[in-house]
Amino acid sequence: MKKLLVSFLFCSAGLAAMAQRSKVNSAEDALKNQDLEKAMTDIDAALQHEKTKDDAKTWYVKGKVLEAMATKDKSPAEALAAFDAYKAALDKNAKLPEALLEMNQRMFNLYATVGNAGYANLNDQKWDSAYVNFKKAFEIADYYNSKELGGTLPTDTSMTFYLGYAAQQAGQKEDALQYLQKAADLQFKGEPALYVILAQAYEEKGDNANWLKTIEEGKKVFPNDKRFNDMEMIYYSKTGKTAELLTMLEKKMEENPNDFQTVLDYAIRVDNMANPRDEKGEDMAKPDNYDELMTKAENAYKKALELDAADPTANFQLGALYFNRAVGFNKELNALPSKEQSSPKAKELQGKVEELMNTALPYFEKADAGFAAKGSLEPSDKQTYESCLYALQKIYAIKNETAKVAEVKKKLDGLQ
Repeated sequence: MKKLLVSFLFCSAGLAAMAQRSKVNSAEDALKNQDLEKAMTDIDAALQHEKTKDDAKTWYVKGKVLEAMATKDKSPAEALAAFDAYKAALDKNAKLPEALLEMNQRMFNLYATVGNAGYANLNDQKWDSAYVNFKKAFEIADYYNSKELGGTLPTDTSMTFYLGYAAQQAGQKEDALQYLQKAADLQFKGEPALYVILAQAYEEKGDNANWLKTIEEGKKVFPNDKRFNDMEMIYYSKTGKTAELLTMLEKKMEENPNDFQTVLDYAIRVDNMANPRDEKGEDMAKPDNYDELMTKAENAYKKALELDAADPTANFQLGALYFNRAVGFNKELNALPSKEQSSPKAKELQGKVEELMNTALPYFEKADAGFAAKGSLEPSDKQTYESCLYALQKIYAIKNETAKVAEVKKKLDGLQ
């Protein structure tokens, strides 16, 4: 009886194992018939049994079922669960025959499902989710490509860029820089924004060499995009390379001599080069070619007003140029010792102050009229208008025109 009992027990174990393997087969059959619920029930049952839970084929079928569900539902979570199942299958048998034959397409399906979820997140401006899903998609590709199963998933340059973009928007600066640079290395040409954002990232990082290199690459790939010329000028301005900046500005002027905005921009930039300020807005030392730069700026402001005589910003800027020079001479005057306040030098300085104030006045008055005519002002225009009124108030006070001082004060009060 004992022998019979032992034989019976072995027979039962064998039948149980066969039953569980049949669950794997029935799961595959259900999958072929698109009965995903039954397929999942059967494969989960096989994964609960000691004889089949560690079998590579079981995990591979689990991956196929989850892959089908992910494709149907467009679910990145199910796709990642399928990825985990396929990894488990390959960990248990790296040369699983089915994997060698099918895994390339299956991994691509998972990669595409997760990547497409990232694009959907991107369109909805869900930056954190887009970043996570794009990164997970690349993890799928990197894992499969490392296994050398007879195929590879090609690098998607578009997704590389959008991963970097999503990372930047999500505040993941190091990953953003890594993937944006990778997209540039792959010569992605779908979005000029790649080079704009990458250059800004290097600027923020303080990497001037790569900042300029990225701008130059952007100009080369997108020669008609004017942003890169502007960015290059910003680079030269912020890094103190005034000679290079002046060359670029003058070239732009030569190419667009009758474009009001180009001429005005040139004048303002050269004016700022002549009168540099630190980050706190305090005056810095004047450059050696101060007089040359101021003459260029003055002539350019006048050219801009030839093109548009009523523009309030151009009128203010030219008035401010004369006014600021008057302020400079007035500082020299006040710095003279008391015994020299009646000297020829003092009279000369006083004469310059009065002349420049009188020269500035009509430009400020035109700017006042222009800004007032606009009615509602943008914040930047409002700030400029306020500066204009303060200057007018100062000049009228010097000229003892009290009625006009009061009139300007009302306008200033109205801006508050």
